[in-house]
Amino acid sequence: MCVLNRDELIYLSAADVACVLPAPSELLQLLEAMFGHKAQGETEMPPKLGIHPKSGSFLHAMPASVPAMSAAGVKWVAAYPGNASLGLPQVSGLMIVNDCNTGLPKAVLDGTVITAARTAAASVLAARFLARPDSDTLGILGCGVQGRSHVNAFASEFALRRVVAFDLNTDITQRFVAEMFDLHGIDVVPASSARQVVETCDMVVTAGPITNPPHATIQSGWLRQGAFAVSIDYASYWHPKALAEMDVLCTDDVAQVSSHQREGYLPGLPAIVLELADLVSGKQTGRTDSSQRTFACNLGIALEDVVVAKEVVDRAQQLGIGTAWPR
Repeated sequence: MCVLNRDELIYLSAADVACVLPAPSELLQLLEAMFGHKAQGETEMPPKLGIHPKSGSFLHAMPASVPAMSAAGVKWVAAYPGNASLGLPQVSGLMIVNDCNTGLPKAVLDGTVITAARTAAASVLAARFLARPDSDTLGILGCGVQGRSHVNAFASEFALRRVVAFDLNTDITQRFVAEMFDLHGIDVVPASSARQVVETCDMVVTAGPITNPPHATIQSGWLRQGAFAVSIDYASYWHPKALAEMDVLCTDDVAQVSSHQREGYLPGLPAIVLELADLVSGKQTGRTDSSQRTFACNLGIALEDVVVAKEVVDRAQQLGIGTAWPR
């Protein structure tokens, strides 16, 4: 059992984090509260600072604070798509959670589980405002960690009738189909192509590797009228002509989009002025017509990480989970 005192900080492994991770519905509540504070200018988050030791990969430093939620910290995250061929995670990271009043570090924790969970929760939060309420088919492009996390999150919010999945690796697709059916009892079917997923689903998640330049597989005309799509792959799956067909575009942070575009990412993305915080706060409306094509380009922001991490650390301390380290 871990009992923390002022001369120690706590370390939480990935297994520790998973033990105390909030449920999808609780994650939605956390992010909804955070985005409400963001809309009021009550948060602080500079654009991600990145380095690129290997071509096509990056490491980002992601600091943020939400004083009203007593959350402050930083995530150090790596995205190395080539790790898949080595049997290693494509995304990995660590987080440091600080005390808002003293600045002292309270905990160091694995960031991979939190990254997967908060990303999916932000996608579902966007879907609340941009997807049709009666949407019941979910398409997943990329059947890895994020694909699984997104099915879990969307199943908590929408009455899903079917999930259609595609991955370039057919073995991964088949394992995904079996696992998601066992977990949720939903009809989960493998697709023979990305196009089949996009053309047949009410909601589409592109969760493949981030590529620069984008591979732009999804072409114009594939996403049907009335559908919602969310990109967590820096729009790598989307051709500029397909993005140009969107009636409503949103992002989790406009400044982050601009920063990444200066680095050469998101080259075909139309200008976005609508933020998820504006929708959550009621400052702006999302979908206004059932025939609209809507799109959320969520880059994943540090504000999401720190509020979830703070909650994870609080729960771990209450339950005595983790390893105490001397400062």
